[in-house]
Amino acid sequence: MFFVCCKVELAYAQQYTITGKVIDGKRKPVEFAHASLLRNDILYKKASTDSLGTFSLNAEKGSYVLILEQFGKEHLKQKIEVVTNAELGELQIDGSILIEGVSVIARRKMIEQKIDRTIFNVENSIVSQGMSGLDALKNSPLVRVQNDNISIVGKGGVSIMINERMVNLSGSELTNYLQSLRSEDISKIEVITTPPSKYEAQGNSGIINIVMKKNPNLGWSGNINSSYQRNSYNGFRTGATINYKSHKISTSLKIRQYDLSFKPTGTRDLIGSENSVYTNETRKDQARSVGVNYNFDYKINDRQNIGFIYDFNTSRYSMVAEGVSIYKTQRVIDSSLITVQKQLWKTPTHTLNVYYDIKLDTVGKKLSFTANYLGNRPDKANDFNTANILMSSNETVRNISLMNYKIYSGQADLLLPFKTLNIEAGAKYTLFENNSDVKYYTLHNSDYVINSNNSNVFNYKEQNFATYISVQKDFNNRWSAKAGLRYEYTALEGNSSNQENGKITNNYGKVFPTAYLSFKPDDNHAFSLNYAKRISRPDFQDLNPFRWYTNPYMYFAGTPSLRPSYNDNVELSYSFKGKLTAALYNEYSRDNTSSIARLENGIFSNIVENSYDQNKIGVRLGYYDTFFGIWESSISSNANYAVTTPNISEVERLKLFSFSYSIYNTITLNKEKTWFLMLNFWHDLPFTYANVKMKDQLDFSPGVKASFLGKRLNISAVFSDVFRTLKNQGYSYNNGYRSEFYSYNDYRKFSISMAYAFGNRKVKGTIKTVEFDESSRAN
Repeated sequence: MFFVCCKVELAYAQQYTITGKVIDGKRKPVEFAHASLLRNDILYKKASTDSLGTFSLNAEKGSYVLILEQFGKEHLKQKIEVVTNAELGELQIDGSILIEGVSVIARRKMIEQKIDRTIFNVENSIVSQGMSGLDALKNSPLVRVQNDNISIVGKGGVSIMINERMVNLSGSELTNYLQSLRSEDISKIEVITTPPSKYEAQGNSGIINIVMKKNPNLGWSGNINSSYQRNSYNGFRTGATINYKSHKISTSLKIRQYDLSFKPTGTRDLIGSENSVYTNETRKDQARSVGVNYNFDYKINDRQNIGFIYDFNTSRYSMVAEGVSIYKTQRVIDSSLITVQKQLWKTPTHTLNVYYDIKLDTVGKKLSFTANYLGNRPDKANDFNTANILMSSNETVRNISLMNYKIYSGQADLLLPFKTLNIEAGAKYTLFENNSDVKYYTLHNSDYVINSNNSNVFNYKEQNFATYISVQKDFNNRWSAKAGLRYEYTALEGNSSNQENGKITNNYGKVFPTAYLSFKPDDNHAFSLNYAKRISRPDFQDLNPFRWYTNPYMYFAGTPSLRPSYNDNVELSYSFKGKLTAALYNEYSRDNTSSIARLENGIFSNIVENSYDQNKIGVRLGYYDTFFGIWESSISSNANYAVTTPNISEVERLKLFSFSYSIYNTITLNKEKTWFLMLNFWHDLPFTYANVKMKDQLDFSPGVKASFLGKRLNISAVFSDVFRTLKNQGYSYNNGYRSEFYSYNDYRKFSISMAYAFGNRKVKGTIKTVEFDESSRAN
């Protein structure tokens, strides 16, 4: 902070004069630079430099923020305390100078390339004020936000961390949580396409780490947010956050809720030379959820802290559907079914994380202990009535599924920074338990009678043991290297009561290496070469052999004997002047799973199986820049060539080139930077997903955002999927059948949202979360 303090005068509303001289790197005066004073985040005074580089501002006694800009680029932003007339002296806008003992440094580049991640410095962006954490993600390079789905460009999905700790939420719950974060509290967003050995080897989707600003301020703060959306139905989201920090305690309480409805429509056909099935369905889906998240951190002393995070969420998902299925033999209709279906899925989820951190010295050595628990009890009921028009018959079925997921884990992590290298090491144990009971009843007269052939009890237990070590060394200012090894051993056993070979056991261990090499020849160029080996273990529902029926002749099921798939990832990346990023990558995966469609004896089945290997080589580009000081644009593109090799006869060999691109724009509409126009567009050309060929998709979603009351109140309005083009349409070949599908999930909508911040906005509470990657397998 600048302290402009000399003689104190007590005259009320007296004007003081602040003067300074702006110079460049060659110490020449800079003309037409703008000096602005902000008070409570509102523009107070503004002046331009003359031919000598000098400026003069008049202000009352008080606290301000001084900003120096030239040609739309901000070079300096510092707090000042005005108590008398002051001469600031020479201010150099293209480097670092010392003024009255305070170092004034030009801002970091918008994008930085580190050895194992790409960094987007949010605090330097237009979206750094008056927006949510979700908005900040939308504007981040290489990140795509599509409704409630967040992904890295070129990756299928992503795990979200805050301050290097995993967030154990997904879908709408994650969206609500990110909307409760404020962009002014975010320092940077790190995109990790090839995670190092410190992180779980599970999954091949990459990691996004949101780094929050440090919180030295005491007191309390909070915010409330609410939104309304209209697609085919009305929908609402609400949330509230309260933060408190003292010298010893840092705590945060978040409450979230949503009530959303959709009108999905779609078709699914299985076409063969002899037999075919054609289905179409119209539904009304309603999703309701209430959740609470509480964080508590206690500072024992300067070296030790302990805390816990508890999250509870209860969700209720209902569906009412009407579908028509037509069965043909040699193009002649032999059966026509009309099914009316009602589903209800209730899921209470408890998550508890406890941690203890101890600093071993004052230079960064640290030891951390964490324990995690997740309990998830989905209760799903499906009632449907199927009428066979040609045979004038009717069948009523009740399908009930009771599941109980439990996950326990404990881990220890050690960080050892030395002068010549940094070492990270740790160990982790995880226990998974999954018990499910699925019952199938048919209505006879007025009573439901159980059908034991279509019912099943499945019990599953899995233990994972993991240990890792990672070493990083900087050889000079240009070269850096990092290497790690992670070993994971898995022991699993499962038992199905209604299967011929109902018992499964499997034990396997694997080493997962990671390696990184970076080269930075100068401040404008940075290169990085990365390698990582990963594993994708099956989700619990993919392992469960229970049959989930949508009519008496169509079902979906998992496979207990599914094998994990392994992935090898190599990436060469480059960045230029903190604006352009480029990457050449290759991903090879083995034993991937997909849903295989079959038609046997009039039964249409969809069963998850290990079915194919895939090699994908691609190029990923990103460009981020600010034009005219008001227009911030993030442009990303991804092109790849994928070859799919089948492991079973039902899957065909695929070769396909894919290309996608996105353009996200935020345009400032006024000098006070309180009104913004958002123009977001992305387009995927035809691509492959698993063994499926997908047709192109695109989305155009414009919006406006405005800030009021010193940027405490923020209101936005967005029109999503304007042209109704966000459709899922594709096909695959399975055992001589062509499986086609089409669906539109009611993505076109208008939404308006409001967020209000109260209390001391410098207080951020505690936002620490803990690493608990395994929780995603219970979703």
